[in-house]
Order: sequence, then structure tokens, then C-alpha cells
Amino acid sequence: MGAIIIKAVSLVEPLKLQIIETPVPVPQKDELLIKVAYAGICGSDVHIRHGKNSRVQYPLVMGHEFSGEIVKIGAKVTGWQTGDRVVVNPLISCGICDACTRGHWHVCKKLGLTGIDVDGAFAEYVTIHSSQAIKVPAGVPLDIAALAEPLAVGVHAVDRGRIRLGDNVAILGGGPIGLMVALAAKLAGARRIIVIEVSDFRLSMIKQLGFTAIDAKNGDARQAVLEYTGGNGADVVFEAAATPVTSAQMTGMLRIRGTAVMVGVHRQLVGIDMQDVNLRELTILGTRVYESANFVAAVELLPSIAELGKLATHRLRLEEIDAAFAATESGQDSLKVLLHP
Repeated sequence: MGAIIIKAVSLVEPLKLQIIETPVPVPQKDELLIKVAYAGICGSDVHIRHGKNSRVQYPLVMGHEFSGEIVKIGAKVTGWQTGDRVVVNPLISCGICDACTRGHWHVCKKLGLTGIDVDGAFAEYVTIHSSQAIKVPAGVPLDIAALAEPLAVGVHAVDRGRIRLGDNVAILGGGPIGLMVALAAKLAGARRIIVIEVSDFRLSMIKQLGFTAIDAKNGDARQAVLEYTGGNGADVVFEAAATPVTSAQMTGMLRIRGTAVMVGVHRQLVGIDMQDVNLRELTILGTRVYESANFVAAVELLPSIAELGKLATHRLRLEEIDAAFAATESGQDSLKVLLHP
């Protein structure tokens, strides 16, 4: 009997995605075989599709935000059963570099990800190391569970920003990650959450989620933040747009001794008002993905965030991959686009 053939989306070269047929992957002794339920498209996937990630080797099956069901278990794996519903922490760390030995696995010098450095979940089935799996809480639908990875980014950013009860928070960028930060900040006890955005669709969504929306196309966003905070500025500002404009704006939105958290990944040098940092004793913090504890916390929070479903604006089949990327890149009527094999 021949190998079972499955469908997957292969990026064979920049901007060229193909639906391929390939044998179902075989889990090694320490791996799990996952039947993919939903896989989200991330901004990093957009960059990979355009050939802007030097780590990528073609062909590649992308997809690092996903949920599914265990269908086969490696010979040495314990603690899991077929049928278990899981989400996957896609980080792959070396375990021996200075960062890893200090417990900072998420900033490993050789950090890799499922879906970037090895084949991922834009497929019907995928194998993962058993340590990457996290059980989905009972009652959480698998499409919502697929949002755990971007939610973990928001949880980590809020953890880094050390939000306290009653803080005023401003977020530059109301895309999927910016809104995940907003939801995490709400759970952390922020009093007012202000989200600055230019897209009319996303501004409408910000309001639907119960946050204060500032349209950066019309008026001075910095002045608006000051007005909402009694002239003092926000306690914490999250820069989640990764543009030169937003990086230049962020310090001016902070109160004295406030904290700016860099969430978006800038791909070019940007300007920051360092004199403002000095004179008002501001703090600027970087973030990179999430710690393992942040990912676990995000999964545990899934049942308590009713608004998450609104962020999954599209659910498309693998065969609709071109439409899925078009919706993600336009952002005109989309937030998180999910593929459903």
C-alpha cells in the first residue's frame, strides 16, 4: 500500500505559491503528527512570500500559527493521546547558547520557527516536536485556538510593559498584533486603552472591541492621546506598527517616566527622540515573540476573551491561498485570515 497523499501550499520561490500533493509526514520518535484545523497568516508570512527573509530555503510550507488534532504519536512520546486538541508553540531553540542557558529560549541566538525554518501548517498535516504542543481548553473552538500564537505576542508585550491597574495605555497600530496587545492590556487592568490607526475598517473594529480609537489620518494623534490622559500622556505606549512615523511619535505620547514597548519589528533604521528619553526619563523596551510562560498564559486565557472571534475576519480553504494573502496584505476588510485545510 502506497503512502497517503495530502495537500499543502508550497512557496517554491518568492511570490510563487503552489498547491502540491505530498506524502503525509511521518512523526519521528519524539514527534506528534497533527491534523491541521486552522492556520493563521502572519505579517512575517507576507514578508517571506515576498522573499524578504534570508533564512528561508525554498520550497517551504509556511504556517506557524495553528491548531489541530493529534492523529499519530512518536514511539518515545508520553503524556499525549490521539484525538487531543492542541495549539503549537512554533519556536525552535538550540538549548545551549548563552540566552538559552539563562532561560531566555525565545531570544536564542539560533532561534527558528516551525513554518519558517522547517515546514509548517499550510497543509493538511504537519509534524512537530511533542514539547511544542499545548492542550486546548475544553469548549474553545479550534479556529479561536489558532489565535493563541499572536495573542501570546500581546501577552509578552504587556508583560514587558508591566502595566498596573488603572494605567493609561496607547497602542500605535490597530492590526492583529496591536489588537492582541489591547486585549491583553485590558486583562492586565489598564483603565483606558487608546489605539491609533489609519484604516477605517480597523478603526471601526477598535470601537467595536470597546477601545478608544484615534484616526491618525485626521488630526494630531499625539495631542489626542494627551487630551485623553489629562495632558500627562500614557503610562505605557506600545509601538505595533513598525513604521518610521510611529517610532518618531511614541515618546511624545508618554508621561514622564513612562515606558515605550517596541512590538512591531522594524526592518530599517528609524528615528527616536532620544533627547525626550533623557529629559523625561523614559524607558524603551524591546520584545521578540514570547516566552513559553506567555504562550501557556495565552492558551489559558482563550476561554475568557469573548472578543477574539471578531479578529478572525476570514476563514478560507488551502485552495484559496492567493485570496487569503491578498486579504491579509490589503488590510481593507481583514484582521486575521485563517486557512482551513
